Amino acid sequence: MDIETLNLRHTALLVVLAGVPVLAQLSTPGVAPATEPVQDSALDVSHQYSRSAAFHLDREPLPGGAELVTLFGRLQDPATGAESLYVPLISVLRDTLGDGSNADDRLRYVWILTSTRPTLVQRFASALSFVRFRTGSEPHANRVPSAVLDLAAPGKTVWSNLLGHGLQSTQLDPLGMTVRTATRSYRGNFSDYRKVQIFQALGAMEALERSGNDPVWLPEADLRQVYSRLSLSNHTFGGLVRDEKLARYYDKEATRLQQAHGHNWELLRQRAELAGLYFEPLALPDATPSEALLWVAREDLGSRPARRFDRQFLNIANPWTDERLRNWTGYTQVRFLDAENRIVAEDAPGARPVEMIPLALYSLDYPRVPLLLADFRDTFKPKRGELARHGASTLLTGVFGITRFGNWTFFAADTAWTFVRGRHGAAEDRSARLRAYSEAREFLALDTMLDPELKTEMLRRVDHLALNPLENGISTEATVAKEQYAALLQYAQSPRFTARLERDRRKELASYTQSRAARMLSSFGHLFTGTPHPDTEKPADFLAELTARRSLAYHQRFLQQLLASGPRPDVVGNASDILNSVEALASDPRGGLRASRLISEVFARSADSEVRYACLRALQRSNAIEARQELWRLSQDPATGDGWRVICMFYFKGENPTPPAASPGGTP
Repeated sequence: MDIETLNLRHTALLVVLAGVPVLAQLSTPGVAPATEPVQDSALDVSHQYSRSAAFHLDREPLPGGAELVTLFGRLQDPATGAESLYVPLISVLRDTLGDGSNADDRLRYVWILTSTRPTLVQRFASALSFVRFRTGSEPHANRVPSAVLDLAAPGKTVWSNLLGHGLQSTQLDPLGMTVRTATRSYRGNFSDYRKVQIFQALGAMEALERSGNDPVWLPEADLRQVYSRLSLSNHTFGGLVRDEKLARYYDKEATRLQQAHGHNWELLRQRAELAGLYFEPLALPDATPSEALLWVAREDLGSRPARRFDRQFLNIANPWTDERLRNWTGYTQVRFLDAENRIVAEDAPGARPVEMIPLALYSLDYPRVPLLLADFRDTFKPKRGELARHGASTLLTGVFGITRFGNWTFFAADTAWTFVRGRHGAAEDRSARLRAYSEAREFLALDTMLDPELKTEMLRRVDHLALNPLENGISTEATVAKEQYAALLQYAQSPRFTARLERDRRKELASYTQSRAARMLSSFGHLFTGTPHPDTEKPADFLAELTARRSLAYHQRFLQQLLASGPRPDVVGNASDILNSVEALASDPRGGLRASRLISEVFARSADSEVRYACLRALQRSNAIEARQELWRLSQDPATGDGWRVICMFYFKGENPTPPAASPGGTP
């Protein structure tokens, strides 16, 4: 497998968190509202308007008992101002088996519709470490896109990435500086491009979840599964995370992002007030601000004395001593303020016009501190920092061949340097910088209410951060997405796709009934002997068996996630759902030891008498010997409690004691 194939398996998706201005003193998640009026030149900027839904889901039934769920987003080209119709962004194959039950549905492939295979020029330029700009776009893409992720086997991406890193270190790096530099640049550009598109995909799904639209086609649990798997695919071993851990990861990631947004929102607002500047947060409706603009009033430049300015934090030049602002001829915007420097309507009493000059655009998503994305006085300032970091990395790893894992001295020094610089607020996390860039870029595509001239100006400056030759423009991605979606629909209706789905189902059933070692031996035997797989012929009850296996796995996964979410399953989850899963596991003889232990653990950790008695009845009714062993273990465990130990022994002997009325704490 060549390196290009390894990198092309992870490609693009469009549309991320975008924003609209909100009041700086509005209460936002993780941020306490201001209790005192903003003094002096601190400004709260607000645009009150309504907009149509930016995202929606669509479902396309497919032959063979499956459906294609597609996320559409409404885009606007910032360069022309032309608003596009809904553009398909990402498609997910949902294998329903055609029975209408959600318990045996399974998400499989994820297609990124805005990604396209790079042109020859892009491929060549991506191998040149000194090319740090876009090199053109693929105007059309009528071929079926490759699936970016198989949700049924997320671990495959882990092994392919490790194989790519191993080939790079052991086979390509020793060939000399030219090969080492070219291959590392090539792989690095593909990796960065993939990360940018994944971050945009995550933002689109976040916005969809906040909108609350179309919950039928893709339940919230499925949406969170796709989100978590895509997010984890950016980590080296993320594909090995088990399904029952995804809910906890999602909650942790959502909390981290919310806290980062809130912290940076308040921090930047306070610094703007201290510097006498005007702060404007940007966010989607009902969302935490993800970007922010800083403004300065032209009238303040000459009437106010020079004041202390924290250049290190804001990362821009002192506006009070900058002659460029006094002679500013670029974009300006007139706002009407009242006596307390709040935005008001033009005809409001006491309103006065103020000419505002934009200074900088920041991302509020970067950890610890806001990240500068665009400096309106120095267009190339953010890019110079990126070029310096890229040049240092190319010099060390490409020219001199010094890597973090090949030289432990360099690893220790680089780790210490990154830690110290990061603690002082330096933007050392490249993945976080790529996420901030992708959010700002897609904000310009989604927002329809900002001044078009301002949007064009912001896009021009943010585009200077486009260092990857593989990137395409927004209008190109919209065209590519529509064409590839049409090709994907045509392919999904074809017999080839139905045959592929059937092969995947047979492999899935084999994963339930055969060990990993047996499946590997079978694959090797087929590879070397050419004999068919033993599961090639589909049994008559194939779909019934697969449905039962999936349903069993669903209920096991539900209880595992419930137990991992907190110490009390009856508090974290709904009692009726717990009882339903317990009954389903008890009535299926395929559950074995795993099902019996799950039911036993639910009993041990629950304080609800009804749930506890249901668990004991389920273990007694099960014919598996593992269930009787669990009943015996519970009856002998002092942690069960004396009263419940007696009841467990009754059920172990086959007796059915009459459950007494429930008492507090679940004590019989």
